[in-house]
Amino acid sequence: NNNELKKILTYHEKYNIKEDLFSIEIFREKSHSYTALDCKMYDIESVGKIIYKKNILSKEEIEAVKLVFIQVALMRIKVSDIFITQNKILLKKRLWLESHIPGSLINIYSLNEAQEIMDLFSKYQNKYYISENWICNKGYWYWLSFRQKIPNFHVGDPFLNAFSRRFLYLLESLDEIGFQYYLESDRDTMDTMMYHFNYFIILISGIFDSLAIKTKNKYGLSYNNDKHPSTTSLYKNAGKDFLKALRDIDPKLHRHRSKFAYLINLIHEFRELLIHREMLDMQNFTPSMDEEKHIISAVEVNKKTINLIKQCGDKIRGYDNFIEWGVFNHDKKYFISPYYFAKKTTRTLIEFSNKYLELLGYCNFIDELQKKDPNDHFVESIRSFETNRLGF
Repeated sequence: NNNELKKILTYHEKYNIKEDLFSIEIFREKSHSYTALDCKMYDIESVGKIIYKKNILSKEEIEAVKLVFIQVALMRIKVSDIFITQNKILLKKRLWLESHIPGSLINIYSLNEAQEIMDLFSKYQNKYYISENWICNKGYWYWLSFRQKIPNFHVGDPFLNAFSRRFLYLLESLDEIGFQYYLESDRDTMDTMMYHFNYFIILISGIFDSLAIKTKNKYGLSYNNDKHPSTTSLYKNAGKDFLKALRDIDPKLHRHRSKFAYLINLIHEFRELLIHREMLDMQNFTPSMDEEKHIISAVEVNKKTINLIKQCGDKIRGYDNFIEWGVFNHDKKYFISPYYFAKKTTRTLIEFSNKYLELLGYCNFIDELQKKDPNDHFVESIRSFETNRLGF
């Protein structure tokens, strides 16, 4: 609306006779101010030639690089916190730019990343938005998030209720990891991130167990040592006889489980490491001398873990030098970013879990409820959340 538009900062650029940008005049709703700059066109073009890998730049390319220089000045006087762009070159070279343009960090993000930051920032302030003007309490927000992501869940069954509680805690722990990721990195944020990451892994293991127990009870499965809880497992080494019984009675569900076997094995590998072995240790380091301002908080993992991640399916993120699972190499060692790993794992778990419930015979509860009453308040809340939420 017009009131919101009035809050948007605007500025006028001031140039000297050499066409160098020497100041900007910043306009706010009720005031304006001047900020001195020292942006020589030669420097702007030199940076542009490097990142665009060409000797002659277009007007649009020069303008894009100039905006980065202006962002540095605005960051310095605490007028702008992040620089949002869909320019693929600026996004791809953002870490290089931060290390080669004098000043503070630039904080270049895509639109989707900016929405994620806004979502986490709001939650960090204990504000949970369903839509622009609709705020709810924390518990209801995560409940809507869970029901929107797992629409085939139905309330009532004790084993599925345990499944839902674990999933709710999982979504919350993902955000807690996100808070620490975007806070200034220090020993406290690293320790807190690892605390929530460890819990995150245990919760996924529990989600798999909830689905296995529900399956056993639905079909009344009998198999060797079926009275021992550890044998009712989607993990093949522990639940070998359970999975044989499942294959005999529901081959389609068994095939679905097999499709995600690498994910199950990956989580089990982390679980064993965290509960029975040496755990994980987080460290800060700079991955490249060309990006010396960029500090990464990551955990070192072994080759077996990397192979399991690759088998889950990996591809390079659009604007970063690591894959969607948060894996990257440094000094002949393998590391993962806990936040990126947690996001990708959660998306994959959502896909696995909802289809698993569907194959167990549970229909899409939200669609069925909407058919009965299109104006149902819960349906309206879910649809609004689905359309308007900012983050995950």
